[in-house]
This record gives sequence, structure tokens and C-alpha cells, in this order.
Amino acid sequence: MANKVSYKDGIFDELWVKELAHKVHALPWYASNVANRVGWPYYKTGSHTIFGNLFFKKHSLNDIYYDKIDHQLNLDLINTFNHICKDQKVDLDLVTIDGNLQFMGMDGTPHTDGPPNHMVFILMLCAFDVPKNIGGEFVHCPSKKVIPFKSGRLITMNAADLHYAKAFNKPNIARFSIKWVGSTR
Repeated sequence: MANKVSYKDGIFDELWVKELAHKVHALPWYASNVANRVGWPYYKTGSHTIFGNLFFKKHSLNDIYYDKIDHQLNLDLINTFNHICKDQKVDLDLVTIDGNLQFMGMDGTPHTDGPPNHMVFILMLCAFDVPKNIGGEFVHCPSKKVIPFKSGRLITMNAADLHYAKAFNKPNIARFSIKWVGSTR
């Protein structure tokens, strides 16, 4: 799957997508998502910083982090990963679930989300109906493919592929994405 990207609409009920977008819209967000991290010991320097949220991270079989803000949301996102794997016909171990929040002017820069033996699924979200020509595209660098923003759209690719997301080009509208990373068994 390296250097290939695909996207699919209609995997989730439209009502569920709206509910999820409103749930993540109501969460506290922090400027903690640093792409291409460098530095020591805090790794707080990188190519860009946007708002982020870590919902789940499996460090090892016995060391798993769950976000403490909304336990039910964590469970829903884990179950969503299972549904995605079934839909995509892949057998993966869940490694992380992260969220991003971007406002106008917060375009990402090219980065990767993991090693070549990991897959990533990215769900585009917005809590409100977005006007046409609002931006928010997803850019897959190896294929130079630009995927237009659509709330509920799921992007699938290898985690080692360079990519980035553009923010909306209109102020005061939040662009969210939820990212699941899974490793091959």
C-alpha cells in the first residue's frame, strides 16, 4: 500500500458523523500536535504545531493510554477502528487514535504518521455544513493526489507516506480529523 492513497465516502451513517463532529467540537483542544518532532528531552520543536488530542495510545500490551476527558468517546473510537478494518478488509492492531483541529492559517506541512508496516485511516470532520470552495484538502505527497474535504470522508494510506492537510480558507470554522494508526500482525 506504500505510496497509494484512497478515500471512501458513506462508510458511516451521516447522523453518526454529525454526532461525532459535535462531540469533538465540544472537547478541550491544546496546541500539542507537533509534526516532524525534534529536540530533546521534550520534542516540542518541529515543522508546525496545530491543536491536537490523543485519545488512545498503545505503548505495549500492558501499557495503554486512554484519554480521561470522555471515556465513552474513547470506546466509540476504538469500535470505529474495528468497523474500518472490517470495511477495508484488513487485520490490524490498533496503535494510536489522535485528533487534529485546524483553523484558517493552520495548514499542515508534509509529515508521516508511522513506519511502513503501519496503516493510517483519517476521518475528515466538521460540526457544521461547510460552504463550497472552503479548502481543507488532504494532500498525499508521493502520488501528488489532492483529496477535497468532505465531512465523513475516510482516507486510507500507508503511515510512512508523506502527507498534510490544508486548513479551511474561511475564518472561524473548525476543521477536524480523527486518525487511527494500526500495525500489521
